[in-house]
Amino acid sequence: MLKAGRGAGKTRTGAQDAVEYCLDNPGARYAIIAPTQGDVRTVCFEGDSGVLSVMRDMGIEFHWRASKLEAEMGNGSIMFGYSAEKPDRLRGPQFHRAWCDELAAWKDAPLGDALGTTFNNLSMGLRLGDDARMIITTTPKRVALVREILARDDFVTTNGTTYDNIANLSPNFADALKRYEGTHIGRQELMGEMIDDVEGALWTIEMIDQDRIHNTAPAERIVVAIDPPGGATEAGIVAAGLTHRCVCGEPGVHAYVYADRSLKGSPDEWARTAVNLYHNLSADRIVAEINYGGDMVEKVVRSVEPNIPYTAVRATRGKLIRAEPIAALYEQHRVHHIGAFADLESEMTTWTPEEVWSPNRLDALVWALTELGLHESGEMTSNVKTVLDARIG
Repeated sequence: MLKAGRGAGKTRTGAQDAVEYCLDNPGARYAIIAPTQGDVRTVCFEGDSGVLSVMRDMGIEFHWRASKLEAEMGNGSIMFGYSAEKPDRLRGPQFHRAWCDELAAWKDAPLGDALGTTFNNLSMGLRLGDDARMIITTTPKRVALVREILARDDFVTTNGTTYDNIANLSPNFADALKRYEGTHIGRQELMGEMIDDVEGALWTIEMIDQDRIHNTAPAERIVVAIDPPGGATEAGIVAAGLTHRCVCGEPGVHAYVYADRSLKGSPDEWARTAVNLYHNLSADRIVAEINYGGDMVEKVVRSVEPNIPYTAVRATRGKLIRAEPIAALYEQHRVHHIGAFADLESEMTTWTPEEVWSPNRLDALVWALTELGLHESGEMTSNVKTVLDARIG
């Protein structure tokens, strides 16, 4: 396992291993697994550091079947791409070797090496040849699967940092790193460290894990929250829903966190992402903080969808004061993440009031859950109750 920071060269390492192994072992069957199908294609195969680029650089002839996510060399070796979103596709196929990219971000990584997970199905399929192995490249997150692998004696872990590869990265990127230096998120995302519980953080990974669910759950009301970037940072985009018929079986009002679509992009890009998420989830409203963007935020959202239900919110209190009531809901076992959101959960479990960086994903989560109207007493606010009674009634 290569456990390293962003930009450290993890993708190139995995791609180089795949190409060299397949070149040296005619007829090899090599599996390449990434968090999503898009990641498999655009990063592992077609990316600047992906296997197709490596083969071109080495002058290797190959046939790329994009629709099947398969690259075949002239010597009969084939690299097969798989998405961690569909673990059952790894039932049956068998391989000599595998590359697991960004394993910490796999949807079922919080389940560990459990039966039927992507990692488990892959492990069962590594049964060809005399020396079947896998290589894992990932920025570490405190999910169960990463913790289990670090504790196993049949894995060798190599550590790397963003700075190991800084000469090959954009100078602008290097400048942007300075805002994270010395922070907990910097230790994880740049230095590739596995961060334990952070003193002063409002959440722990165990707090999130204990109420996590892995199947889609219906909600009576869903909102998409936007925390616009205050500069060259990500726009936080998080969707959450409210239900008083929770799949966990416990009474009272509960919330589901459905998606984290945060991204770094232009206003049009993050507005379209939020609106698309609104439609995909049949949501009821978009909520957006306007401290930085003001009226621009609503204008750019309505340029994508003129009549979309929209609420502007303004932060008049500090992040800690706004986040504490939401953290209390997690302590009361009333918030459930549907699947895993590695980057969002990293912000939740590493941000403290002393940090200088702004946790945009965390802010969007807080706005979404606040808009849903849950509060510490466990009752619904009157306006939310009216909506639910009308919908269910």
